[in-house]
Amino acid sequence: MSITEKSNISRKLLMIPGPSECFQEVLSSMSEPPPAHYMDDFVAIYDEVITLLKQVFGTRGDVFLITGSGSAGLEASITSLIEPGEKVISDEYYLKFLQAIGAKPIMLQRGRGEAITADMIEKILRREQDICAIAVAHNDTAQGLTNPIDEISEVAKKYSVLLIIDAVSSFGGIPIKFDDWGIDICSSASQKALSIPPGLVPIAVSRYAWEKIMNRKNPIPSRYLNLLTYREAHEQYGSWHPTPFTTSPTLVKALLVSLRKLMAEGLNNVYERHAKTAMAVREAVKSAGFKLLVMDEKYSSNTVTAVRWPDGYDYRKFWNLLYRKYNVMIGNPPAQWEAWPIFKDSFRIGHMGRTAMRDYVLSTISAIEKALIDINYPIKKGVMTEMVEAILT
Repeated sequence: MSITEKSNISRKLLMIPGPSECFQEVLSSMSEPPPAHYMDDFVAIYDEVITLLKQVFGTRGDVFLITGSGSAGLEASITSLIEPGEKVISDEYYLKFLQAIGAKPIMLQRGRGEAITADMIEKILRREQDICAIAVAHNDTAQGLTNPIDEISEVAKKYSVLLIIDAVSSFGGIPIKFDDWGIDICSSASQKALSIPPGLVPIAVSRYAWEKIMNRKNPIPSRYLNLLTYREAHEQYGSWHPTPFTTSPTLVKALLVSLRKLMAEGLNNVYERHAKTAMAVREAVKSAGFKLLVMDEKYSSNTVTAVRWPDGYDYRKFWNLLYRKYNVMIGNPPAQWEAWPIFKDSFRIGHMGRTAMRDYVLSTISAIEKALIDINYPIKKGVMTEMVEAILT
């Protein structure tokens, strides 16, 4: 279905930073009767999913699926690897998980829209003693930026600390090189660039992470979010029951459909598509006089763009026009402000998985342009959509 024109949109386009729109093939697979979560038919599906996930992670090591939200992966990473009292350099995404187990997080201090750099981390490692790990997001969805994990990993190796990565909004849209970069635990989620509904957490674990886990002084304070549980289950009865708990066969089947689709397109082509659509979104909003939230554009995300909202214009009216009149939902709704006031300064556009395509981006930018005109923002009609067409045609 073409979605280039607003008149063709019969429902709201989901252009938030996740969950993203599902591929039609995914939706079709989910309408089929689910298999059991064990025995031959399901094991064949699960094993192929794991094989393909390893290609996306860029690893030959262990990969598992946890049933849960992306946060389950972050908590499983911390709960399994880190012990009470251990020091971990952390961003805001891992902070509360570290605090919950009695670890000692050392928060990275940075400005709004500022990427985490290797230099920032090395300064802390020079100053602080006995740090055991670094825990940061690969792609910072809240700020529309991608942290340079390849550079951060070099610092982690230099100081012999473990590296824990949140790849929830990058996995499947931005390259990850788990083995080459020396990542120790990397978790993702199904609902962003993989374009299936929320509910599955792919997670990769290095042999160095296993060594630390196996030599813990204290038991892992969880059964469900315990990576050893998944490893032991796979070793003991993975040939007929590949997960230690009941997973969602429907979602695993959907994930297989999505991964096969990515492989058919070619991962490099997928990453290039995300890069190109992201460029189109960035250039379109800049052509209207907006500024990106990211301070240094070389760190701009290829799956989500965060845009600073200018003073003097009614954002609440703008967002609601998009949502109610033009059938497009973007990130940072005014309803979010009470819980997360930091989002008052910007709006976010997701372009990941299925939505990292010309028609989705063009429809969204066209709607944004119309809503801006409706609130009397000074913009020439067509300037934003022409920019998208110039880049994506």
